[in-house]
Amino acid sequence: LTHNPGPLRFVHRIFWEGSRALLPVLPTVLALTWFQWCSHAIESHGFALRTGLAYIGISLGLTISLPLLVVALKWVLLGKVRAGQHGLWSGWCCRWDFLYVTWNLYARPLVSALEGTVMLAWFLRAMGAKIGRRVILGGAFAQVVDPDMLNFEEGSTVSGIFQAHTFEDRVLKIAPLHLRKDSTLAASALMFYGANLGQGAQVAPQAVIMKEEHLTVGRRYSGSPCQPEAE
Repeated sequence: LTHNPGPLRFVHRIFWEGSRALLPVLPTVLALTWFQWCSHAIESHGFALRTGLAYIGISLGLTISLPLLVVALKWVLLGKVRAGQHGLWSGWCCRWDFLYVTWNLYARPLVSALEGTVMLAWFLRAMGAKIGRRVILGGAFAQVVDPDMLNFEEGSTVSGIFQAHTFEDRVLKIAPLHLRKDSTLAASALMFYGANLGQGAQVAPQAVIMKEEHLTVGRRYSGSPCQPEAE
């Protein structure tokens, strides 16, 4: 599972890596179908109101179909992801890798346009993230590698970067991250897996919270690695 895979695991990895090359096929087919329909509709009915409404409906449906497919693939390929460790050559790790690439190609273009809206939180919840009420999400959420590991409690403000996994000696290690109620993770602050930001705590921009580090309730932190600021 780490350094000496057998033939079956080698072929399995090639299958998932090779499948990436097929990912552009579906968007291409959808785009060609859309153009063909538009051309046929205009030739048959001209620029009638009915044609315009159908154009809007079909365009919207095709636009959201790819992100919805990513949600479906997440639950089919991985299900609910839990904290744990997976060897580089394991089947789970291959599927995890494939899903990340699919999200980047199929969902990221649309999801990036949803930043700053409640629809972004809806999509992340559908992917497995736990997001409470009145949570403010900043940038960098168009693509999240480990959504199941994100736990944002009520009233938290989140604009940082999350590293809920690492590859260490060819072993993928995954653990959850927690932002407690009313906490703040500022822009470009980095939070490693297993970290816990206490209730009401604040982390300054570009600070780094190390693995398994728990920050005190109500304190303010800055620096890399982060340290509590003088009160």
